[in-house]
Amino acid sequence: MRPVFRACLTLALVAGITGCEPEVAVPAGDPRELRVVTSGGFTAAYNVLAPQFEANTGMRLVTQYGASSGGAPDSIPERLARGEQFDVIILSRSSLDRLTEAGLVRPETRRDLARSSIGMAVREGAPAPDISTPDAFVETLRRAASIGYSASASGTYLSTDLFPRLGLWPELESKSTRVVSERVAAVVARGDVEIGFQQVSEILPIDGARFVDRIPDEYQKITTFSTGITSTAADAKGAQQLIDFLSSVSVSDTIRQTGLEPVTASAGDFPSRPVTIVVAFGVGGSADRMTRTISSFVADALGQPVQVINKRGAGTLIGSNYLLEQPHDGYTMLASGFSPYLTNTILEGNADYTIDDFAYLNFQWFDEDLIAVNRDSEYRDLPTLLAAIRDNPKTVRGSVVRGSGGHLLAKLLLEVSGIPQDNLNLVAYNGGGLARAAVAGHVVDFIIISAEGTESVREYVHPLAIVSNQRNPEWDAPTLAEAMAPTGIEVPLLPGTIRGLATSAETKRQYPERFEVLAGAVRTALADASLQDLLERASIGGRWTGPEESERLMRETFRIFEQYGYLLKEQ
Repeated sequence: MRPVFRACLTLALVAGITGCEPEVAVPAGDPRELRVVTSGGFTAAYNVLAPQFEANTGMRLVTQYGASSGGAPDSIPERLARGEQFDVIILSRSSLDRLTEAGLVRPETRRDLARSSIGMAVREGAPAPDISTPDAFVETLRRAASIGYSASASGTYLSTDLFPRLGLWPELESKSTRVVSERVAAVVARGDVEIGFQQVSEILPIDGARFVDRIPDEYQKITTFSTGITSTAADAKGAQQLIDFLSSVSVSDTIRQTGLEPVTASAGDFPSRPVTIVVAFGVGGSADRMTRTISSFVADALGQPVQVINKRGAGTLIGSNYLLEQPHDGYTMLASGFSPYLTNTILEGNADYTIDDFAYLNFQWFDEDLIAVNRDSEYRDLPTLLAAIRDNPKTVRGSVVRGSGGHLLAKLLLEVSGIPQDNLNLVAYNGGGLARAAVAGHVVDFIIISAEGTESVREYVHPLAIVSNQRNPEWDAPTLAEAMAPTGIEVPLLPGTIRGLATSAETKRQYPERFEVLAGAVRTALADASLQDLLERASIGGRWTGPEESERLMRETFRIFEQYGYLLKEQ
């Protein structure tokens, strides 16, 4: 460890011991053991704070270490999968969420501790490449003889998201090494790779490695390290004491000295006033009903009132612009249909924004599309319907909602089947009610629209396929792939409507801690059983997807519409 870094940790340790007394102390003569496993990103902070906790409580911490993710034998998920017993785990929030969903962590005990950014290291004494701007960063990657990245969250982001998104992965893959079970900076210090990327907190303690800088904000990926109590914890009370200590304001300076940003300290008193959710649709629509149902629960989680307002029009363009025009301070959220509506406003060239201008808090309501005919129709399966369109031009009629995933799918089915678009009489309605009434009333032969809303005309339709990779228990219909199997034709799986909440990307950049508070409030609200009951009775989706998965879904759905959206323009 470099002398300067060792000195600052020593000072932090001394300050912490003398200035931080926990509220609860274990009686003398009654020491307890707590079993802890922590990932690398929080290790430097933990190693300083652990002795403080032991000295102040009389407990003894038995600590193991491992990566937040990956298949290495010592990674935390692998340790738990083998049945290793711990009371407290500390790792990236996304990994903690997966373990919680698997029943390995008690959901009510989750606590965010600190945020970590990705940095670059070179060997001590080597020149420091310039990564101060996006262009300089890309040039440094291209010039590097060899690159190392971690096997955990930061490395996964670089190798599977950022580098491919920049179009660099074909160029970088052959000279890149995924480092397993040790610090990337240690590999850099040995000279095994020229430059290495990992969490800043994992670079700073390594002798022989030089921390150059954080990667540019435009390409940065903030990892939140979180903690929770395992479902097999032997001492849940003691585990909670440790979590309270690690997340307290009194230890924030120590955490900051290790290259992390403490979540509790940086969130401050946010929110200190009411929060607004702007709905990009009119009153009474699906996004509006979703928002008004959850708003009071989000308000309870935030400790402040939540005001819901509506800014409808232009396919979510007005509502989206309204959000982006507000101060980027976390006090305004957007409720919208992010696919296909936000996507279409961008692809049609009507928007001044891109998907990168939004930070996605949670996608919670997913509508799968249904392909259905009138119950009296002669078409009893999808291949028969497509054959009729091919063989009887202008005869078969269909209904869709204009600009929807179903609209695009109708055209895509013809495209991949080699059927001229003009063969189909396709009516694009401005609302789902009109489109459904058309098929129920024999005005059209078939419809492609969200399955959930089609419950209202169930008795009038016969389902041909559900547009999903798995069957829907509410509808006796094959998946799209199953329905098309007799033809030998594969059809890209288009998403249905995705509804959820977002902030501006600038809010997340300027106030990442506030973004985390908002995401946490939504998560807490959706975990409330009474809210889930309300959502179920109103047929409103209430899934916790989380920021990372929501962003991935947004990028994937946008890619699909970008690839095939030309079909909607050929009308």
